[in-house]
Amino acid sequence: MNNSKAKIIAVANQKGGVAKTTSVINIGAGLALKGKKVLLVDTDNQSHLSRFLGYDGTDGKPTISELVWQTVSKVQKPVSEAIRKSELGVDYIPSNFMLAGIISILGTDSDSTGVFSRLFSDGTFDEYDYIIIDCPPTLDLLVSNALKACDKVLIPVQSDFWAYEGVDQILATLQRAKQTSDIKPYVLGMLVTMYNKRTNSARAIMDAMNESYGEYVFENSR
Repeated sequence: MNNSKAKIIAVANQKGGVAKTTSVINIGAGLALKGKKVLLVDTDNQSHLSRFLGYDGTDGKPTISELVWQTVSKVQKPVSEAIRKSELGVDYIPSNFMLAGIISILGTDSDSTGVFSRLFSDGTFDEYDYIIIDCPPTLDLLVSNALKACDKVLIPVQSDFWAYEGVDQILATLQRAKQTSDIKPYVLGMLVTMYNKRTNSARAIMDAMNESYGEYVFENSR
């Protein structure tokens, strides 16, 4: 668990296109409107979140890739250099194409799933109320790091079979990251996205979600 006062929320699902980034943006903006200090962290090498927030890769400042390298290599540089301001009222740490190769760097660390936990224990992050991590559509070491570091995980689930089928895998990865079978304290909830109640398939997925994970499914998703 992180040592800062910030609450860390990982937004994760290994299936792409389930509205992870959209959820991160809207939740972050909503919290900022409530007066909360919010940091969004892009850990997807597609960089959709970063680009939406205005990152174009030309400012010469570090990204999440450099912060991971610094943490693994124990290089002492101010992590604040990687934090940008956005017009949305939230701060952010962007990603770029270099993140695709960061898995091998994580793998060299003796605690390969604890790198994010060490990174976010830096005092720089104490000023934030919330840190929200936009995870890549995988179950790799980046996601394992995010799940180990987070206080809560939010799982967006598109109302189709393939997204629903992958929920158990996310929960199993969370169990391994937290080293416990009791993951209930760490699950913020499941947000059903792109739900069209007029289609039989969407209604069937919603019924299956409620039957399998009812206590976790947000009521406003139903």
